[in-house]
Amino acid sequence: MREFPVVANQHDVFIHFSLEEFRYSFVSHLSAAFSRSSISVFVAEETNGEAVTSNTDVSQSAIEETKFFVVVFSKSDVFLPLFLETLVKFLERRKDGLVVVIPLFYGDVTLAMIEQKMESFGEDFSENLLGRWRNGLIEAANLRGHKSSDQRNDSELVDEIVADVREKMYPTGKIGFYSRFLGIENLLRKQSHDIYRLGIWGMPGVGKTTIAQTAFNLMCQDFEAHCFIEDFHIKFHEEGLYKLREEHFIEKLKKKTVLIVLDDVHNPMEAESFLGEYDCFGTASLIIITSRDKQVLYQCQVEGFLEVTSLNKKEALQLFRQVAFPEKEPSDSNLLEMSKKVVEYANGNRAALCSYGRELKERTKPEEMEVEFEKIKRHPPQEIMDVFKSSYDTLTDHESNIFLDIACFFKDEHLDKILRILEGCGFFPHVGVNRLVDRSLLMISENRKVEMHNLIRDVGREIAKTENSHIARMWEPSSIKSVLEDDEPKETEFIEGIFLDTTNINVFVNPNAFENMYNLRLLKIYSSSSQELYLPKGLESLPYELKLLHWEYYPLQSLPQDFDPRHLVEINMPYSQLQYLWTGTKSLAKLRIINLSHSQKLVEVDELSKACSLKEIVLKGCTTLERTPRTDQLKNLQLLDLSCCTRIKRTEVIEMIKPLDVGGLREIESGSMVFST
Repeated sequence: MREFPVVANQHDVFIHFSLEEFRYSFVSHLSAAFSRSSISVFVAEETNGEAVTSNTDVSQSAIEETKFFVVVFSKSDVFLPLFLETLVKFLERRKDGLVVVIPLFYGDVTLAMIEQKMESFGEDFSENLLGRWRNGLIEAANLRGHKSSDQRNDSELVDEIVADVREKMYPTGKIGFYSRFLGIENLLRKQSHDIYRLGIWGMPGVGKTTIAQTAFNLMCQDFEAHCFIEDFHIKFHEEGLYKLREEHFIEKLKKKTVLIVLDDVHNPMEAESFLGEYDCFGTASLIIITSRDKQVLYQCQVEGFLEVTSLNKKEALQLFRQVAFPEKEPSDSNLLEMSKKVVEYANGNRAALCSYGRELKERTKPEEMEVEFEKIKRHPPQEIMDVFKSSYDTLTDHESNIFLDIACFFKDEHLDKILRILEGCGFFPHVGVNRLVDRSLLMISENRKVEMHNLIRDVGREIAKTENSHIARMWEPSSIKSVLEDDEPKETEFIEGIFLDTTNINVFVNPNAFENMYNLRLLKIYSSSSQELYLPKGLESLPYELKLLHWEYYPLQSLPQDFDPRHLVEINMPYSQLQYLWTGTKSLAKLRIINLSHSQKLVEVDELSKACSLKEIVLKGCTTLERTPRTDQLKNLQLLDLSCCTRIKRTEVIEMIKPLDVGGLREIESGSMVFST
């Protein structure tokens, strides 16, 4: 692993603070992190009016020779003379360009708190001296530095400060590089093989190439030979294996200590054939492979891999401003706020921040930037489409359907719900979702929510609009309104999904609107303002292929009589006007979830007694419900919510669920009639 050159100074960084407890907590971790990065540190603070460092000459020498001064402020600080005098000396050296001063605000300390500390000095010091110290504190506190409140924990704060110093010491010009390069260094410290393979993984545009190229530039001088192949997959197919190996003298690198970076590998067999024999290179060689597909890295037999994280908010805003406002940062506060909205939307994706910065560069008024940005969100720039489309093009038919359904309809939904519905669609989602995660197109959060980057969602939606000549997925209210109200809608047989937010829109549905939607799998009608669809002439039919029927505030007393629900996986119809679902017996073999909560006109749901796959029945707040379905055949039932069903007696329900009592339902909210496994 590369060791950075030792600077001629006795110390690179001087860490200054006033609280003794910091020496054995935060400062000790910061000092150790600097040392691991081959940055020498001098730690000094003042406690009880005396310098901890007994050798004043050593301390003075450190002040005169150190290039970086990190000063820690906290609201518990008691500023003593030696602390303040040292601070002022460094600020004087800063004016001469001899030192970089980096303030750290630890906790919720403010400038007002720092100034208030000066009031405790009394009359023991001259007004000139007090003024000198006060001005020094104010000057330091106004410098650009770091806040512990910006990070989740001290570990992240330490990494941020070390990365900041390293960038100033050995500039790369790549924002956020060193904090990610630390991950590479940590992996290389664990190296136990003569030839080490390192994988770099992450979503498209997140900066894998930037990190790999910059790391290559820093480390290449430590190897006998080196080569970097950007867009390896493209070059392999354009030039062919033999020409590519010949161009980079692979045969001549045998037995040499080499650094080889293969950027954007799609096929592990291509990488293996290019590298040849695994042990043909010399001891301590390093091979770095970047890919957006984690499975590719595993198949390339990497010993460790680094996931490249998105830029944090501070880094992202810095990069966007650098591109959008290259000459001078704007003073218009509204323009700065609009910039923050763009940055928040890009969510730390390096390629998007650069692309948006270029697209919005000429917009010097907030309203102009906002209008242009809304256009960009609806129609992503071609360079962004190209970055993400290449990942989409590698998907199988099932994977692409899963991807488009999530992009158009299910972003931020719970994983179990998505798997349940897409399994009903025959897409094999347990395998497909995992492959999308491996390809960096999806993320599963700790609480099992399916997350998708804003950019990936928008690219997915753009693909859904343009990939086929016929629209299959609809989510824009104006387009859906025209289809549902049209007396003779065209090409509705190709529609597979409709998710309509009725907030702020009135839709008068044609009774035959769904008649020709033979392929409609997913129907969701919802509102954040209790806004319902209008069915003045009723509803004649619903599609046979429906897997999801989610219709809030459904205005009719039953579903269409000729509707065949045999493919339904989930019925979600809270706050409906339903009195019953339908008359007669219908097949509900695939139904897993039914939620009719707060449907206050609902009288009975006897038809559910034969839905043998049911896992959840939610009838909360159905105040006119007179009886519940029998549960003796519902062997898979895990939740029965009858809370606030005032006409249902608890004793009757307990008697009804007795057949399921052994390993089955138990009352989990006494008196509220909520039963669960």
